[in-house]
Parts: sequence; C-alpha cells; structure tokens
Amino acid sequence: WCLTDHDPSTDPILGKDDDIPLSEEEEAELERRYTCLDPFFAKRGEQVRWPAVPKTFLASFLEACSRHNLKATLDIHTYPGGTSIGTFSGVWPRRCLFWEYDDPENVENDIGRGLLRDFFAWVTSLRDSDPLAFEGIAGITPMNEPGHLAGLFGPGSGNPNVKSFLPSLPDNVASAFLAKLGTGNGGIRVPDGPHLRVLKWQSDAIETFRRTTLADDGIELYVNVHESVFTPSLAPKGLDDDEKLEYATGIFGAWWAKVTTPEERTSSIVLDMHRYHAWGPSCQGTVDGPPSGNYTCGDAIATSETLGRCASWAGVYRKIMNEQLGEGARLMSAEFSASTHHSVQHSCTDTSTLRKTYFAQVEAASDHEVELFWWSWKMPHGGMFRPAWSFKHFLHRLGV
Repeated sequence: WCLTDHDPSTDPILGKDDDIPLSEEEEAELERRYTCLDPFFAKRGEQVRWPAVPKTFLASFLEACSRHNLKATLDIHTYPGGTSIGTFSGVWPRRCLFWEYDDPENVENDIGRGLLRDFFAWVTSLRDSDPLAFEGIAGITPMNEPGHLAGLFGPGSGNPNVKSFLPSLPDNVASAFLAKLGTGNGGIRVPDGPHLRVLKWQSDAIETFRRTTLADDGIELYVNVHESVFTPSLAPKGLDDDEKLEYATGIFGAWWAKVTTPEERTSSIVLDMHRYHAWGPSCQGTVDGPPSGNYTCGDAIATSETLGRCASWAGVYRKIMNEQLGEGARLMSAEFSASTHHSVQHSCTDTSTLRKTYFAQVEAASDHEVELFWWSWKMPHGGMFRPAWSFKHFLHRLGV
C-alpha cells in the first residue's frame, strides 16, 4: 500500500559518494521520500513507518514481464495498521489496527478503501503513461487473507475473553448487508458475526473495481478470503476439520453469488481461497511421523492416502461453488506449496515426498479447473524452507 513517486536510482541524495556522510536534514528527507507513516498507529501516538515501494520499480518490473511475455499479479498483501495477525501483516508483534479504524459507513473517506482506489487509479494511468508496464499486469488482489485467524478470538472462539482485532460491523450496516445477501442455494445463509466486516470490505473492493476500466483492458480482480475469519461456534457441532472447511466454503459461495454477476465471475472477477497442506493437521507429513504429522516422510502408502484425501479439496471447492453459483465460475487458490509442515524441523525435505505433494495438488486442481499460484518463485534467504517453498529451488530438485 505504501508507494512513492521518488526514484532511488536518480535521487541526488542517494547518489552522493559513500564517503560523504548524510546530514540530518538529508536523512530526514530520505525518510519522508521512502517511508510512509502508519496513520492508525499515529492516531495512538506511536511512530510506525513502512518502507515505500518506488512506483518506478514496479513499472520496470512490469515492463520486464511484458518483454518476456509474462504477466504479474499485483497483490496488496497488507494495509496500514496490519489486516491480520502474524508476520505478513507488517506490524507484528504489534496488535493489528486496520479493522478497528475501518469505516464502512463513510466509504469515500475511509483510509483503506481510499488506498485501494488510488492504487487502481495508478494502475489505470499506466495504460497511457507506460503501455509496456500495463501489458505486464494480469490482475490485482485487493487484500491478502483479510482477517486471517480472527476466529481465534472473541465470543464463540477458543479464546472468548480475548478481544478480537476484528470488530463487528455497526448493527445498521450488518443488517443491511445481511438483507442484501439473503439466502443462497440449499438454504445457506451468511451468518452474522465479525467476519461480515471482511466480506463487506471485499464487496466494496469489487464495486470499486467495477467503476474502473481495468476489466475492459483485460486486467482481473482476484478476491481472497480465508476460512479462519470465522469463529468455530458458527459451524454445526460434531464436524471434523475437513467438514468445517466445507461449511465455510459454502458460506463464501453464498456471499459470492450475491456480490458478483454470472458474467463477472466467469471472466474478470475470480474467487481465491488459499490452501496449504503445511498448516492443515490432517494433511501434514513429518520426518518424525504421527502424532506431529499425519504421515511419515517416505511412507509411500500413508503419503498417498493423505494426499489423495487432502488434494480432493479442489473437487470439494468446485462442487460447492457450482451448487451456489452454477457452472463456469473461475476459482483460484493463489497460494500453495509442496511443504508438508510449517516447521522446517518437522517438514519433509526428501524430493520424492515433495514431488508427490506437488503433483497431487496440481493434478486435482487441473481436474476441477482451480487455478493455482505457487508461493514463491525464489527465496534466496529462505534457508531450509527453500526446497518446498521456492519454486526455482523445487524445480532444481526435480532436475528441471
């Protein structure tokens, strides 16, 4: 979200000889040019600064994509204040504040929505100012895993006395939004709860996208949601983890049916649900085997049984969405990897297991028309994470 018009490659201050120290005024100016003050922490008297991404850097990257016949997704991974707990929110270990200052009743002046409008406007401007860069854009993700893990806190969660970072919508906004969503196929209704704030924000992001010309120019919107935004008490009692995921997916489907049109969801607006075996206890494989994992690395039978069950999620995803949306909706899982466990102390690193994990997911997704993005292309500082998370490193393991 933090972009700058300044270009470090031509900045006269940064161009000074290394042996000439910067003055205090120059250091302050560089901070102004290449950082953004977090407005939400500032409201609380705390100075939190984000590193700014030069727009010239993004444009040059997109130009390079175009020259090599590639297209990139521009993923706004987080926003000021942080949109989820965890390191990727950008403010960890501080409490994330984004949702506490979210203002759905005043969308034109809301900071988060305004930042997204500004980003859409900048991308649109590239069509005329830098056509080569514009050609390198495939789509935009307006927010990554919004409210991730919010369901762990507050009433109905495992930590009912811990205040959630995701407050409920104002009653009048929630009532109007629920009335708009109505009832989905099979009687599925989106329940009330703090998750509505996330669904409302993403719905507004879709509406903002509609007001641009980006879809007409072939640029798509990838709308990401994550089931961990729901408190466990919403699901019927007695469901196992896989069944709870199906229940959450059905809620997302009922919501998606009301906030997108049939034409949009078969073309330019794509639903995105991330799925990692590394964080699913029933899908994990480990070097030490059960109980830390569902199977032991190298155990061909147990590995195949687990992967067959866990990769079948792609079919469940497609089936539920077809029931809610009809056939033809574009579905995506824009983050996945070959990792079998989120801890490198436990995760399988042998090529045989990683190969099986990768192909099980890719083949299942292909069978059910779920588009996949690997996380990530390369991780030069990833250490032992690289075999399962760096696609470049993984391909090297496969001999490609």
